[in-house]
Amino acid sequence: MDIEKIKNVASKISGTDATKLNMTDDLCLSFNGKNLRLTPWRYDRRLLAVRALSVEENRLRGICSYKSVVVHKASEDIKKLLLAELDTCQWLLDDSIVSVYAIGNPDKTLSVMMRTEGDILCSIEIATTLSEDTAPITRHEIVGLEGMISDRSINEQVPFEAIYVFEDGKKSPTTYTDMDSLMLGCTPYEVSVIDNILYLLDSREENGVENALEDIRYLCDCVMKSIETGSVIMIKE
Repeated sequence: MDIEKIKNVASKISGTDATKLNMTDDLCLSFNGKNLRLTPWRYDRRLLAVRALSVEENRLRGICSYKSVVVHKASEDIKKLLLAELDTCQWLLDDSIVSVYAIGNPDKTLSVMMRTEGDILCSIEIATTLSEDTAPITRHEIVGLEGMISDRSINEQVPFEAIYVFEDGKKSPTTYTDMDSLMLGCTPYEVSVIDNILYLLDSREENGVENALEDIRYLCDCVMKSIETGSVIMIKE
């Protein structure tokens, strides 16, 4: 993630002085004396489309199960990935997690089973095992009475790029996946971060996600406790 590029693009689109935008690696944006927490996974354009179908349009007419898979590079903090995936789960389902059971190595792999207040069975699988130059592999899938909604195509195992350029003397092609004409050169994740910043700059409101993230941090603690004890942890009775 190129923070300077993100700031410059967000500044250009919003008309805000880039020097007034301060952003840290832990996704905290400082602007006009306010510290605003970023949640870029909620601005991922694929996931926004999934949520629109599952929650706003109720296309599945009753959700039965949810599954997410995230495989990231080895240097990533698995607990930060877990926080994002737990929040994504509740956000995509518009439901609250009431129990968790988890196994794995908290530094490298996690497998979490959950149940929501609406009695939806959910699973999250996370691994930080990829090399530094390998693109993350992600998939989110919701199954209901009338079919399935996913942010990936049915048989897609490795995320595909929009453009592949094969050049003489290069073992691997150069790839491009530009998603917005105003954000050329930005990765899909950087686009999500910029969209998040633009929303906060436009709304001029206090950040409303911090309290929600406190609940997610508690869920993360429950996941780690389940791994330690080998038992189901109840969030709500």
